[in-house]
Amino acid sequence: MPPTETDADLRRSSNNPATLGMSEYAFADLNNLEHCAKYLNNTLVTFGFPASLDLFSNDPVSVARTCNCIYALLQQRQRDVEFRESANEQRQRLLSDISRLEAKVERLEAQLSAKDREIATMTRTQVRTQQIHEMKKKEKEYIKLQERLNQVLMEKKKESRSGMEIMNLLQKEGRQRGTWNGKKTDNDFYKKIVDAYEAKNQELVAENADLRHYYGQCRDGAKFYGLGLKV
Repeated sequence: MPPTETDADLRRSSNNPATLGMSEYAFADLNNLEHCAKYLNNTLVTFGFPASLDLFSNDPVSVARTCNCIYALLQQRQRDVEFRESANEQRQRLLSDISRLEAKVERLEAQLSAKDREIATMTRTQVRTQQIHEMKKKEKEYIKLQERLNQVLMEKKKESRSGMEIMNLLQKEGRQRGTWNGKKTDNDFYKKIVDAYEAKNQELVAENADLRHYYGQCRDGAKFYGLGLKV
């Protein structure tokens, strides 16, 4: 509400030595009572309080209206005080609830982090266990392949010695016997023996290459996972 002439008079009167009372809120004095009464009446009506004040009346009815108005002001003041107290209590409760909820959130976040770490640890452990299981399986296969490879190599050596012995024996018998059906028959017989030996030898070489290839894969896998396989 814009200041009026009455407001200006009231502000000036607050600095007047003739002001009644020592309170900083006092605005009436002996010189501006009429202006003060007018200002109070206008303000009270604006804020919806009952009837206007008649501070200069000797009429009991007017005095009663004045008392009722002052009583309404006191009631309003009491309601304001109660509202402020209630609002302050509610604010304190809300602050307490917020603090409690923040502590709960912090506790739950800590529990969540702990669970995440636990799950990560369990996952790594499971993966490691699975890897170890797979590598043990590979290790058994590797040992079997190594045994098979050694067996093939031994058989190959035996067959090589047997083939050479057969060739030497046939050559020796060929020189000693003169009853073969000519040189062509001897050559055909030797060729069949050599072809059969070479075919068997090629088969062993191919099998040996396959075994060595798989053997190399098992060895590389063992080195990758850091398992102490004897390769």
